[in-house]
Amino acid sequence: MNVSIEQQAKSDIIIIGAGIIGLSIAYHLLEIEPKLSITVLEKEKILGLGSTGKCTGGIRYQLSSPLLRRLSFLSREFFHNFESVFDVPIWYREKGYLMLASNEALWNQLQVTNGQAEAEGIPMRLLNQDELLRNYPFLNKDRFRGGTFCPWDAYADPYAVLAALYAAVRRQGVDIHFDREALKIIIKGDTIKGVETTQGTIWSPLIVNAAGPYAARFAAMGGVTLPVQPFRRQVYVCTNPKDVPKNSPSIIDLASGFYLHQEASGKTVLLGGTDQDTWPGLEEVVDKSVAEGFFEAAMETIPSAIDIKWLRTYTGICEQTPDFHPIIGEASGLKGLFFANGFSGNGFMHAPAAGRIMADLVLKGGTKWMDVSPFHPDRFARGCPLGSNS
Repeated sequence: MNVSIEQQAKSDIIIIGAGIIGLSIAYHLLEIEPKLSITVLEKEKILGLGSTGKCTGGIRYQLSSPLLRRLSFLSREFFHNFESVFDVPIWYREKGYLMLASNEALWNQLQVTNGQAEAEGIPMRLLNQDELLRNYPFLNKDRFRGGTFCPWDAYADPYAVLAALYAAVRRQGVDIHFDREALKIIIKGDTIKGVETTQGTIWSPLIVNAAGPYAARFAAMGGVTLPVQPFRRQVYVCTNPKDVPKNSPSIIDLASGFYLHQEASGKTVLLGGTDQDTWPGLEEVVDKSVAEGFFEAAMETIPSAIDIKWLRTYTGICEQTPDFHPIIGEASGLKGLFFANGFSGNGFMHAPAAGRIMADLVLKGGTKWMDVSPFHPDRFARGCPLGSNS
């Protein structure tokens, strides 16, 4: 009997996107059901060309949103035990983050966040102006009202984590197709049937959209409007400011958005802007015209940054929602289409929690780990966006 190619190309679950979110979902699905057939479709030609490969690897608990802090908390064990579980170095280091407030409003916000975090078991502590300058004398002594520090805040190598997850799910039989783009979601009535791709059709009753900055484009193939917009961020690779000691915490100036992340060698740093140095779009081109304003912000935070050497610049694309919270859940009125999108720059650090939660939602219809209803895709249409986050 002859069997058509279309009949052969079947999968229990299709995941769109082989970035950190998509592979974490695949990994956690197999933890629940090891015999699942899972297909991952990735439009890029090789692993790590998307958002994950360009991110700076920060893992942070100091977030003003309780929901996002919960995602960080749920991801902690995964990162903490990663090297022993996967037997792969990811250069995980808990050096802490230093969050800096330059005005009274931001200082008050940090105090509120600190109180909430402590109640949740997160060891975050307040630093008044004197404590800040005593512990970190390289900071601008006239700029900051105070700050907070959390020793749990950490760094891990994003590509190392991604590659280890890739190897793990491949060993368990996951089919990962690079250079294979989804073209159309096949729907019958209100039910998912499969995906048409650049290399033929794959049939499946379950699809998870983990397409990163392409999330809205893929959702539109199913007639769903997903308020996820791609944003381009520039990262400046520079020599370490001379007054900043090796193994210093990562630094975020909340007013300007400036951040400093020290590389493992202590000789180079990654500098960027969380909000100020961001443009909508998918083009990964460097815009040097904004560099002057950026380095002025760097010197406002750390005066000795005046002497750093600018080595190179690269760009990465992140996905953002209007409220800077992810979209997690199943599409209303379309059975079998799930979303794990819009992590707004937090995708790497929240990938373990997202994978665990999505695996539960897809296979069990709910999760015990946290109430994810606030993340539902319909919240914007219902006029119920979540509070912004910093």
